[in-house]
Amino acid sequence: MINNFKGVLFDMDGTVLDSEGLFDDAQLQLLKEYGIISSYNELEEFKGLSYKDFYPRFMNKFNITGEIDLIRLKLRTYLHKIMETELSFINGFEDFYKLFIKDSKLKVGLVTNTTRLSYQKIQTCINIDDYFNYVITVAEAKEPKPSPMPYLQAMEDLSLDASQTLIFEDSKTGLLSASRSKATVIGLTTSLTYEQIKNIDNNILVATSYNDISKYF
Repeated sequence: MINNFKGVLFDMDGTVLDSEGLFDDAQLQLLKEYGIISSYNELEEFKGLSYKDFYPRFMNKFNITGEIDLIRLKLRTYLHKIMETELSFINGFEDFYKLFIKDSKLKVGLVTNTTRLSYQKIQTCINIDDYFNYVITVAEAKEPKPSPMPYLQAMEDLSLDASQTLIFEDSKTGLLSASRSKATVIGLTTSLTYEQIKNIDNNILVATSYNDISKYF
């Protein structure tokens, strides 16, 4: 299958980095600061959202008032502190990359709804630069996911056609973006179940892990 493609694009949180749980932890710490006790289940609806969509919904759900920029700063401070000691790659990603991507002629990119500022922090916490030279964050995207625009921009920058491109994603927001780009999409079940992924688009290929992805190669 890999021989059919000229480029591979990866989402970051939940696909390359085991970071979704860290963002959840940061949210819970922020809520605790405001005297709100919540749970991971109550945070599911926010996975994959860009900051423009996340903060209004988050503040509305938990009745937090105040300036969005202040809430962003507080949450980012909690998140960056957690990342310094707990950030890691998704299990199997590094071995998969070295086996199938590193020595291939594939063009490789990272497409994330994370801000450039947070990505720069990630670069100081983990060796993500060993794997990606091309990165588009929400700061550079003309529209955030679930719009297909970030992936279409990446394809244009890397001189790829959708028919030549394979995308790895995990969240509903990201999978919608990827499938709307018309590329071939593999959905990892790190955030959603098989059924939930297929309900987004039945054409999405589903894998439970990077070892499982190998069956498509």
